[in-house]
Amino acid sequence: MVTRELLAAVLGVALGLGFLAFPQAVVRMYTAGWTGDRHGEYGEAGAPDTWQWIVRAVGVLLLVGGGYFAYTLV
Repeated sequence: MVTRELLAAVLGVALGLGFLAFPQAVVRMYTAGWTGDRHGEYGEAGAPDTWQWIVRAVGVLLLVGGGYFAYTLV
């Protein structure tokens, strides 16, 4: 049981920090293959910028969840 909680804490904190540190990379991975409106220059991100804020919010939730599981281990 302790192993599961430890794994949940580590994964929650790691994913949360990753989502907060690199939101654009998460959006690009999530929208891989998405064509968007097919306008713009080569290499531009086709996803709206507001998606980065959604990814950051999910990152905060993951950090809170990972922190909760870490707190229950103490």
